[in-house]
Order: sequence, then C-alpha cells, then structure tokens
Amino acid sequence: MKKRILLIGNNNGLTGVNIDMKNYYQFFRSPIGGSWEDYEIDKKLNPRKIELQSEIEILKKLDLDYLIVVFSGHGGQIRETVLELNSSSETINDSEIQNIAKRQLNIYDSCRSYPEDLSESATFSALLKSMDYQNTRVRYEARIMQAIHQQASLYSCSIGEGSWDSSEGGIYSVQLIKAAKNITNEFKSVGAAHVEAAEKTLEVSKTKPKLQHPDATLLRCMSYNELIISINPSRMIL
Repeated sequence: MKKRILLIGNNNGLTGVNIDMKNYYQFFRSPIGGSWEDYEIDKKLNPRKIELQSEIEILKKLDLDYLIVVFSGHGGQIRETVLELNSSSETINDSEIQNIAKRQLNIYDSCRSYPEDLSESATFSALLKSMDYQNTRVRYEARIMQAIHQQASLYSCSIGEGSWDSSEGGIYSVQLIKAAKNITNEFKSVGAAHVEAAEKTLEVSKTKPKLQHPDATLLRCMSYNELIISINPSRMIL
C-alpha cells in the first residue's frame, strides 16, 4: 500500500503549532494511529509556497492509495479557506491541497474568519506507546484500502469564525486526538471522531468570547467504506 502524511505548520506567533506538529506525528506513529513509518510522514514548518507546491506534485506522481494532510496555523476565509504558510504571508487555498490522492483526509486547525474578524488557533495533546507494531500497521492498511475513493475535510471552525489556541494547543486538535484515542471497537472512523471533537470543542468555546463550531465535508457512504483515523491495538480479530 502506498500512503503518506503531510504535516504543514505556520508557527509565526503561535506557540501551539510546534506542539501540534509533534503530537500529530507521535499519534500517527503510534499503534492507535496506524503505526505509520517515519519515511511516510513529511513535516513542513513555515514552508515557502513553491516548496509546498513542489511537494504536492511529487505526491500526485506517487499515485497514493491514501494521503492525510494536516495544517496547523494561521488561516482565514476569502471565498474559500485560505492557509497562511510562513512569515512572508504566502498563502495557499484549501482547494489546492485536495484531490492529491484517491483517498484523502485533510485536517485544518486554523481560523476561517473573514478578513475583518481574524482570531488564531493551533494544537493539542499527547499519545500512545507501542504494542504489536507490525500487526496494527497491517490491519490499519487493510481497513484503509477497504474505504472507497473519497475526499474528507475536517475544519476546526465554521466559515466566518475563529479557532481558539491554548497552552495545550488548538482546542479542536486537542479534542480530535482525544476522540481518536477514545476507541472501543476495532477502528474509529473519521466522521465519528469529528462529531465527538466538534461537540467538545463547542463546549470548551462557551468559556471564550466567541463560539467555535467545527465543520466537515464527508461522504455519506456505508460505515465500512468510511476512512478511519485510528485503530484499537488491543482488539484483535481472530
């Protein structure tokens, strides 16, 4: 199976982004996150736009079975979600990093505020240890290949809103990883994790000056054809 993860961060003025990059990396490397290999995960911190565009073209040529793209940092909304890549204010639209692979999950922890009302975002928390590494990796890959071709996008807030940062990271990312780790069956679907994270994020945002409503674009397919975000290392199918 050919798969990759692309972690993109812009930590200009946002301390939580570095935590996000570390936590997402550790999560996907762990058994519950799919036991991804180090070479399958590419980290781009404050990349130049031309560098990122070049990386996207390389990924397209790989004809991947599955790709996860994560962005943590500054963002806004101008007709579509715009992501700021670096301190030079270079940007890329979310549509430019979609449809790179047959099966793709995009996670955006950034603001989607209109220009007159920007706030900030960023990160979240910890992860797991190893447990039957090779077995979980094989099971994870088999389940991903079971999913039909689709493009899934998770947004930390709705259009016109801001995403809140915290000392632990962006509150949506914190809740998304918690939801992904809260797994009682064999797998946790992207949609199920998002629903849990969205509810908790809204609840936390009620203590802030403005509410944060996470959003998603997901295919209405059969549950066994959905993309997954995590796997239960201790639940074995005999």
